[in-house]
Amino acid sequence: MKKILCTLLALCMLVSMAPMALAEGVSGTFEGESTGFHGPVKVSVTLDNGAITDVTVTEQAETVGVSDWSISEMPNRIVEHQSWNVDVTSGATFSAYAVKYAVKNAIEASGAEGLDAEVHETAEDETLDTDVLVIGAGIAGLSSAIEAANAGAKVVVLEKLDRLGGSSVTSGGYVYGTGSQMNIDESIDGYHPEDMVAYYNERTGGDMDETMVTYWAEHSGETVDWLIDEMGVVFDAGVVTSGTSPALRAHLTSQGGGPIMVPIWEKALANENITIVRHAAVTELIADGDVVTGAVADHYGAKLTVNAKAVIVACGGFDRNPEYMAKYVPNSDGVPSMSSCGNTGDEIAWGEALGASFVFKGGVMGMHTSDASYTLTGGINLLSFLPTLGVNDKGERFMNESLDYPLFYEAMDKNGTSCAWWIFDTTMADFVPLMDLAVSRRYGFTADTLEALGEAAGLDADTFAATVARYNELAAKGEDEDFGRAGLVPLAEEGPYYAIKVIRSTVAGFGGFEINTDAQVLKEDGTTFPNLFAAGECASGQFFATVYPCSGSMLSISTTYGRVAGQNAAGVALK
Repeated sequence: MKKILCTLLALCMLVSMAPMALAEGVSGTFEGESTGFHGPVKVSVTLDNGAITDVTVTEQAETVGVSDWSISEMPNRIVEHQSWNVDVTSGATFSAYAVKYAVKNAIEASGAEGLDAEVHETAEDETLDTDVLVIGAGIAGLSSAIEAANAGAKVVVLEKLDRLGGSSVTSGGYVYGTGSQMNIDESIDGYHPEDMVAYYNERTGGDMDETMVTYWAEHSGETVDWLIDEMGVVFDAGVVTSGTSPALRAHLTSQGGGPIMVPIWEKALANENITIVRHAAVTELIADGDVVTGAVADHYGAKLTVNAKAVIVACGGFDRNPEYMAKYVPNSDGVPSMSSCGNTGDEIAWGEALGASFVFKGGVMGMHTSDASYTLTGGINLLSFLPTLGVNDKGERFMNESLDYPLFYEAMDKNGTSCAWWIFDTTMADFVPLMDLAVSRRYGFTADTLEALGEAAGLDADTFAATVARYNELAAKGEDEDFGRAGLVPLAEEGPYYAIKVIRSTVAGFGGFEINTDAQVLKEDGTTFPNLFAAGECASGQFFATVYPCSGSMLSISTTYGRVAGQNAAGVALK
């Protein structure tokens, strides 16, 4: 009996172990799916005797440029560590999680086990020596790195995120400039550099550094040509107006910042003089007196020290840092940011420790949106750009609803409304699905009558009724006597109606290092550091007042002075 029981026990153990043994030896290709930022992300996972040999993303509609690193690197991490449960790449975490969990679902469907160990990226302490150190891999940083490398310098670029491109890759795809090969007609009024300076002077109310703006304007066409001829950027949407100027100065891509940044970082990655280290968050600059000799960074928990003969700071802005927003832009304190998650103003503390001069005027690149966690005009956020009646939280019309987005932001700020409502009827049939989506996500309301709609949105009934009546009256007249907007169309006499929430958001903070036309960082006494340069959003205070003059300015200024910084840093390093 004892022998029989032992035999039965052994058989039971074999039976219970069989699925695990079979699973561990699984081979084949399995499909998995998860939800990304813009829809489904599908993967194909190949297993060979229980080991992951390949992960391929077979379908995705994520943002070009922003999600590239997650889509390409997450599969590599998963294969390398033989686990779906790896660290997600920073900078596009929504896409990274989508790949991760799509692989998880594929592996679970296969029945394979033991491929779910939690694995973290690691590195070892390391010291690098280089000619030029660039901090930040947005358009300013990569432009400076390329120019320094092309001048013969060895360059190390430290980027705190796992992706490249900074806020530039999430931009609208505008680059402002005059005298490029695309708008070179000098005979037309408004196209001369001095006209561009005059426009900036008007929009800033004279609160700008005219020397810095003039240098940029005079070199802005050259900047655009460099992007086209040297970087391979294609401005397929042509040259359009931007801001309040009728001049055609904004060179535009039809797909946002990705088509600008991808060719640039491809050039940087292919340059043998450039070493790019990602996920390397600089914690301090190293200095000997006023000579900056390098930086220390946290690289997956390890200490990375870079010694350099010249340093360029191009690490973005500060509008993701609540402390700095409250300090430098108090009227925008608490406003959500749609810029790169790396925009935490790290450079401010470094500069203060060195005695650098800063310029802050209380300005931001203001945007309007419904869902600040989404893209600028993607999904329901497109609705706030459509022409219709807009009211504040009291039910009053308070602005020309078609204003350029920085002026829109300013109007909301001056009116003191934290939440506005865009009122739609169903005559914009193509956008009704977006309106329904906004309502389902609690970014709006719908009702059969305007009275019920106003009540749902918390608007004063009498004020809202009077506002609608006045709006329809002006639309019938064909003239907006109150705010000067063209093309007013009266709201339909019958519902359903929609109220879509519109809030302020930021995409940049103006301010940072004070620099000269050589991109050298100035000290508090007005002299320059011998080998410290800056460009981009972290050195933007001299160009703007409080309101952004026009789309494309930041990318153009960042590229222009990024190139200057790279050329001059190489000159210092190679002496």
